[in-house]
Amino acid sequence: MRVTPYAIRARPLIASLLVVLPAVLVMPGASATPASAAVRPFQDPVSTLRPRRLQQFADSFVTRSGMRLLVAGRPFRFGGANIEWLGLTGYGPFDPNGPHYPSNYEIDDAMATARAMGVRVVRSQTMGDSVGCEHCIEPTRGHFNRAALERIDYALRSARAHGMKIIPTIVGDDARAGGTGCVYLRWRDISVPNCSLVDMPPFWTDETVIGDVEAHIEELLEHVNVYTGVAYKDDPTIFGWDLLNGGGSPVTWTRRIAGYIRSIDRRHLVLSGRENAGIRDVDVCVSFVYPHWNQPLASVRRGIAKCKRSGKPFVAYEYGWDRTNHATLNGLRSFLGSLEKAASEIAGDAFWALLGHKDGHGWMPIPADTSDPTIAHSGESGQWWALYYTGIQTMVNTPADMAARAQIIRSHNFRMSGLRVPAHAIPPTPIVTSVAFGPTSFIGRIGARVYWQGSAGAKNYSVQRSAGTAGPWRTVCKLCVTDLDDGYIDLSSGARTSWYRVIPHNLDGKPGPASRPMRSSTR
Repeated sequence: MRVTPYAIRARPLIASLLVVLPAVLVMPGASATPASAAVRPFQDPVSTLRPRRLQQFADSFVTRSGMRLLVAGRPFRFGGANIEWLGLTGYGPFDPNGPHYPSNYEIDDAMATARAMGVRVVRSQTMGDSVGCEHCIEPTRGHFNRAALERIDYALRSARAHGMKIIPTIVGDDARAGGTGCVYLRWRDISVPNCSLVDMPPFWTDETVIGDVEAHIEELLEHVNVYTGVAYKDDPTIFGWDLLNGGGSPVTWTRRIAGYIRSIDRRHLVLSGRENAGIRDVDVCVSFVYPHWNQPLASVRRGIAKCKRSGKPFVAYEYGWDRTNHATLNGLRSFLGSLEKAASEIAGDAFWALLGHKDGHGWMPIPADTSDPTIAHSGESGQWWALYYTGIQTMVNTPADMAARAQIIRSHNFRMSGLRVPAHAIPPTPIVTSVAFGPTSFIGRIGARVYWQGSAGAKNYSVQRSAGTAGPWRTVCKLCVTDLDDGYIDLSSGARTSWYRVIPHNLDGKPGPASRPMRSSTR
């Protein structure tokens, strides 16, 4: 996302669940698994029952032949998503609680939601870039955080299980420190007034700082995933390395850093801006497309043409989807249709930005939130750009409009991959997290409040009650509650001792599997 005066920030399991793997899977040669990984069983349907072609996709690197991207020797175009927070939540878009790690559930839920939207590539800045904070990859110069790398390890494992490729960023934004480059400069006591990603001149030229960046890259590329035993430089789940958020790095710096990556990793693509299309080690041109920031598609046409002259494919790896970018649904359709038609020039795209369910219950909070209507509509806030798949109310978007735009993006993503748009997937099994009997929000009334972790792709839920785990089950709430509600409250006389289970329903109204039952308990 473009850096604005308002903020500096970083950038954006399905049906057939027949095999359940443990949350901790250590392959031969991997190190001992961190305790933080053992959250709950990891549902991995894709890698066990996929056709041969999908297995080839998972095992094959993305390569380039002239203007075309290839996977396993086949042409590859994609519609993608930005999920900036997979490595570290609250590092880029400002979070008052500061940076913190996403849970296994939150990572898996986001991947499952992306897959339901037809996404094949996810761009995630914090899977390569976070420096200068306690939970960062590199909290202080030259010291690397195993816990931070473990979260990235898990996200890569989840991406592979869901049939995704990942684009990590090397240098991005930082909501608290002005930008990643500004952190590197401060480590070397180099002062730049009002330092930001777009104004940090010494970062590009100081030999010591460039050496620090190279040390970060080496640590990242040589790191061995604790779940798979595969070094990042050898992992086909990674699409390629995004050198700088937005792509606009100087030619001299880009040539050096791209060459340094090549000296360690010759298997992954290198992504940079159109200014660097002529550099041998740059494979893919990237850019933002945001009418919101006066960056419409027409404004990058010259860049696309330059990439074409250099024989490099172009990827619009961040685009705006909401009504501040495209006032109407037809306007969004027209924009995405233009990307689809430019098959000889545009290899892929990714909307900014996908949010998912929160661990425990409900949705993740709106990033870079604000109560100021002006900033909500025209500044840097998730009030306009955060996409929740089934739709929520923000100061800019209505639930219905957001949900409709998500379906337009979904159809576009499948078409970009040359696939027919399928029916909506059956949502995975939700997990009831608590059933507490006691006072409720209804004054003077007591009852049982049921909470559950959301199910990817579920529009709404039904709740059933029984006297025991074996049933019979009575539906006390049919399609009556969503992830926007504060759970479900049963005010009936039997609520104190009853068992409850939750059933998800997809956007077509088809039910998924019921959760395991949980008994009401007194607070």
